[in-house]
Amino acid sequence: MKDLRLEVNGGVATLLIDRPQARNALATQTMRELDETLGSIQQSGARLLVIRGSGERAFCAGGDLKELEHMRSETAAAEMAQAMRATLDRIPRLPIPVIAALNGDAFGGGAELALACDFRVAAGHARIGFAQITLGLMPAWGASERLAALVGRGRALYMLLTGVIMSAAEAKDLGLIEVVYPDDSFDAGVGELARKIADAPAPALAGIKASVGAVRPHHNPELADETIAAFAKTWADPAHWDAVAKMERKRRNP
Repeated sequence: MKDLRLEVNGGVATLLIDRPQARNALATQTMRELDETLGSIQQSGARLLVIRGSGERAFCAGGDLKELEHMRSETAAAEMAQAMRATLDRIPRLPIPVIAALNGDAFGGGAELALACDFRVAAGHARIGFAQITLGLMPAWGASERLAALVGRGRALYMLLTGVIMSAAEAKDLGLIEVVYPDDSFDAGVGELARKIADAPAPALAGIKASVGAVRPHHNPELADETIAAFAKTWADPAHWDAVAKMERKRRNP
């Protein structure tokens, strides 16, 4: 794989998003690799999967807008969103637990990826935010339903409509993150947690996940079409690309 690295050790699989030059943002190649890996992870024999980013700055900064900027039509945006939503819906269907280990910031589509996992842990300096609204967009990969199911309708609307960026501690208070580790013990803490869970028998892990996940949004695929259509309109809207250009100017001239 070009953008991802997979390691399996003692029943624990670690999937690393390895694009530090782009703050681990998801290009189309990355999305394809993620789908392929999730589709074949059971063959590895792992009893637990940890998804994290490379380095310390970012778990995943969302979609790679530089790489995706050629994709301007509603049709292309809808196709991308449909494929990525299907990819993230693989995660709750897996019979093994999947932990998002936020080694750094999870923004936009990166927050959607984290939210699709079974639960999240984070380094103390990590932040999370559904910042799509700042680019004139809405989440397209299932975050609206997942977030409402996790934190409630009011909090979900607040997070999505404001694009608020939360610290790991703030996100933990809201129920988005389960454990916050000090920066200097993040790797050790994630490793110890993963090994502890992976030590349990596979049927027990699968049974617990299935019973808890019985009411998760991936059981309502009919919700996806309307959301994806609405996202595609926002993606193709000139206001979105104006916001992208403004963000790029700000980045170049802080």
